[in-house]
This record gives sequence, C-alpha cells and structure tokens, in this order.
Amino acid sequence: MDRMARLLYGVAWLGFPLAMALQLLYLPPEGPLLWAYALFALLCLAALKRGPRGAPRLLVHALGAYLLFELWRAGAWWPVVGFWSPALYLLAAFAHAPPWALRLGGLWALALALAPLAYGREVGFFYGHFALSQAVLLALTLLLARFRELHGQVRFWREKALTCPLTGLPNRRALEREAARVDRGERPFSLVLLDLDDFKRWNDERGHPEGDLLLKEVARFLVAQVRQGDLVGRWGGEKFALLLPATGPREALAIAQRLRQGLRALGITGSFGVAAYRGDLQDLYRRADEALYRAKALGKDQVVLAD
Repeated sequence: MDRMARLLYGVAWLGFPLAMALQLLYLPPEGPLLWAYALFALLCLAALKRGPRGAPRLLVHALGAYLLFELWRAGAWWPVVGFWSPALYLLAAFAHAPPWALRLGGLWALALALAPLAYGREVGFFYGHFALSQAVLLALTLLLARFRELHGQVRFWREKALTCPLTGLPNRRALEREAARVDRGERPFSLVLLDLDDFKRWNDERGHPEGDLLLKEVARFLVAQVRQGDLVGRWGGEKFALLLPATGPREALAIAQRLRQGLRALGITGSFGVAAYRGDLQDLYRRADEALYRAKALGKDQVVLAD
C-alpha cells in the first residue's frame, strides 16, 4: 500500500478499539459481559493479522455480531449503533463481490432493522430513521462497490492495452500490476532486469530498423526461454524485466545465467540484475537496478545478485 492507503487503513483500525473504549467508559459492563468484549477484541485482532485483503471477510461478521450485541446492551442509547452500521456494509462490499455482497449486507441490514423490535426497544421517531437508513446505507454502499468494480474492469483493459507496440510485451505499468497480484497472494518472487550491452553502437552501425528487429528477437527469445507463469516485460529502451513468481534469489540467479548465455547466440550480450522481493516494490526495483549497473561496471555480460 502507498502512504495514504496506510494512513487510512490505520485510522480505520484505530476507530474500532476507540469506539469499544467509549462504550466501556460510558456504559460500563458488569460481570460476564466483559468476556463478550474480550471475544470481539480477539476477533478483531485475528482479522487484522489477515491483512487488508483477508480482514473484511472475518471482520464483517465480528462487527455485525458486535452491533447486535450493543443494540441489546445499550438500552435507551441503542440508536448510536446507527452511526457504525455503514462500516458493516462497506466491509461486506470489500469482502465479497456482487451478488454475495448484496446477500451478506442484506442479511445484516435486516438483522439490525429487526433487532430493536426483538429487544423490545421503543418504536418511534428514532426507530423509523434507524430502520430506513439501513436499507439506504446498504444500497449506497453496494452502488459504490459496483462503481469500484466497473472502474477496476476499465483499468484492467486499459492496462492490457498498455503494451509495447514494438515487442508486444507488457510495459512497466503492466508489470507493476502483476507484481501487486503476486504480492497479494503472499508468494515470494524475484525480479530480473536485463539491459542489452552496447545497443546504441548496434543501432549506430546497423541502423534503427535492425535495432528494432533485434529487440523483437530478444523478446521472442526471452518469452520462449522462461517458465510457464513467468512474466517478461519491456522496461523501456533496450531494457527488459522478468517477474519470476514463487522463485527465490538463487533460482532466479540460475535462470538469469542461462538467459545470459543464450543471448550470445543472437549476436549480442546482456547485463543482468537480480533481486528478491522483500515487501516493498520500490525497494525491489531499486535493488535490481543497482545490481544491473554493478553488472555493467564489472565489464558487461554479467549477472549480479542484489544484496
């Protein structure tokens, strides 16, 4: 996540314990009810450990049960639960795609709307607004989720189109999208950067059309030589990148060595920088790029593994 996303994620998580603390401060529980708060806190911690992608699936049920509990415990102050119900529907939208988000959110909306009646709360001004707002909040949240889904589809097809017109390979932006997908699956991967040696001299001596033909040939060679599931991309100019899912640094180093030797058959050499992912994409790019330039400094036609 970027800095703003981390900030928003932290604010969201900070709000849950603060809200629970307010309830404990103004409506102190007695006896066994303290154990209920401890249970909800443990569920929140378990959800937090799943990360941004996995947390909503567990937290939506934990929050729904917690809101029903507060509707029962808060007595005359039960309408305050309405302030927090939008979070429940947002979690449902994050946890599931339509139509499951609608079913899950609708189930909790119905439960919250009926709970005051089941608990014998006063049916009047507050209840009318509370019950009606659940349907409206659910509809608006799922509408937002639908727009988010459509935006994701548009972005996907736009990035599918962002390929290098010369080689047909994905460009840097498409590579970053694939790296993010691998990162969300929590699988280790490595990045290999390749820069063709003395490509400018090749262009100067043989002409740019021949240089373009060489880039196409190198692209075909790389795609043919990597494993199924590996991604080859154009990094710009005469630089290429290989994203190797589920690949440690030593295995990636061996793959780069094999590709380095194969390039010689095309009449050109290449310098390679290899780096393993450590949780930060920008750091990964920087270390791979530094390893690549060390390979150049060592005399080219080299493979260097980043620190």
